[in-house]
Amino acid sequence: MKMQQFFQKHDTSTLAWIMWSALALAYLIVFFHRLSLSVVLDRLMVDLQIEDAAVMGTLAGSYAIIYVIMQIPTGLLADSWGSRKTVTTGMMVACAGSFIFALAPSLFYAFLGRGLVGLGVSVVFVSVLKFQVSWFKPARFATITGLTGLAGNIGVALGTTPLALLVAGFGWRNSFLVISVATFFIALACWILVRNGPWEINEEEQESIIQGDSTTFHSLTDALKNVLKNRRTWPILASAFGIYGTFFAFSGTWSITYLMQTYGLTRTAAANYMLALTIGMIIGLPLVGLISDRIGQRRRPLLLLFLLYTSLWAAFYVWNGGKPPLEALYPLFFLMGLSGGASSVILPMGKEVNDPAYAGIALSVINIGPFSGMAIMQPLLGYVLDLRWDGLIVAGTKVYPLAAYRGLFATCLLVLLVCFAISLATRETGCQNVYKKTGKANFP
Repeated sequence: MKMQQFFQKHDTSTLAWIMWSALALAYLIVFFHRLSLSVVLDRLMVDLQIEDAAVMGTLAGSYAIIYVIMQIPTGLLADSWGSRKTVTTGMMVACAGSFIFALAPSLFYAFLGRGLVGLGVSVVFVSVLKFQVSWFKPARFATITGLTGLAGNIGVALGTTPLALLVAGFGWRNSFLVISVATFFIALACWILVRNGPWEINEEEQESIIQGDSTTFHSLTDALKNVLKNRRTWPILASAFGIYGTFFAFSGTWSITYLMQTYGLTRTAAANYMLALTIGMIIGLPLVGLISDRIGQRRRPLLLLFLLYTSLWAAFYVWNGGKPPLEALYPLFFLMGLSGGASSVILPMGKEVNDPAYAGIALSVINIGPFSGMAIMQPLLGYVLDLRWDGLIVAGTKVYPLAAYRGLFATCLLVLLVCFAISLATRETGCQNVYKKTGKANFP
């Protein structure tokens, strides 16, 4: 009764932002989990007796593998269960996973905990996007998606220097116990505050937007066929795979180790450089979304940002044999984060080229790109590092030579060049849904 009175005291626009804020907190935790292993990677390898970088990469990638598997079911859950129930359930599973990971006595339990975290957080982003479709006007989709990305990257920021300081003071296990408790309270907030659409509060208050709630489990096959048969889906998917597969594989796993081993930095100092990357993305995501909506274009911002991002990887590979000057790292990482704002146009494009009745499924398919890239690239980059390891071990941790990290940069650069070539096949949507009921897309 009290919550109903709360809802009745506020207008629809205010309620939408309050609910979005609770979901944004959930997405903050998603990004925190996604990149947190980079800060504790060397301690994990010692405590859990992990000898090979490929195994460590697989542990980090297990999150992404489960994330990929869950994207299609997540689209269906978002279209049938709704955002409220889906996100709350996911957060509770992630809470349990973080708790198990923090107490893991062996590699098996670390995999179990990390897998449960991946399972839980995998449902959040698409559910937030589905919420945006239900509560906000289509013309604001890219802008609000950018703000959602901003919230996520605040989680990344918390997972760099602040987490490094927390780990230094209390240990990595206690740090992840704190994360587990925080995840529980965010789940509770989502259950109390979030509603799937205006119709759940006031039946007379309907928005003239596509709800997509008629999608059921029986229509999953048709929805998937509809999205996957659309040739305009695939270049967008390739863009997401290339940019974010390499971005998360490096920043979320090997970045801190690279900086500590190549430049001799402390953990906290290395985390500061990743904070610069995060600040770039915090600025880039809402800015790119806002500019894209204002100029009415998607393709040009995407290709320009993709080109910038690829050029930065080329700089890391070429400059001083894989070791750019220390003073160049802050601008390089900042620009890398800024170019990561491409997400603010990639996801709207995926929605705009597909049937609006299947918005949740379409967004899920596009969201497979970053995490399939992450799932493939993390163990692959670990394998590349192991190939060039010269046998040096310090304090139980493998120390990789610069040539190994240069091989990592070369691998990422090659993947990016292929994906960029595919992304050239994208077409401009004009920030509007251009899908026709014939099953084809009509482009200006």
